[in-house]
Amino acid sequence: MEYTESKSDGIIVLKLFGNLDMLNAGILKERIKESSNQNEHKFIFDLAGVNFIDSSGFGLIMSLNDKLTGQGGGLRIVNVSKTIRQIFRISKISSVIQIFESTEEAISSFP
Repeated sequence: MEYTESKSDGIIVLKLFGNLDMLNAGILKERIKESSNQNEHKFIFDLAGVNFIDSSGFGLIMSLNDKLTGQGGGLRIVNVSKTIRQIFRISKISSVIQIFESTEEAISSFP
């Protein structure tokens, strides 16, 4: 997995590319940990370049959301493929983590 990073209004936007699975989940976990040490707790994951997410990836998304929310921030998801969106809905992740059509909408959702 690879990602590009940008920042807007104090919110870190990570555009992810590849598979979010057991082999790659640690990369994101470490990136979030670095930001937490710098008091950055608001993230957007752009999943337009993600083809596959396994249970480790979903677990990571859930745990990161819990951690960031507990620190006064949160995690938003944008640009989700139809297939991954269905899995989010079936697994009830979409009832916990907000999914948006655009980065702008996700940014404006943060307090």
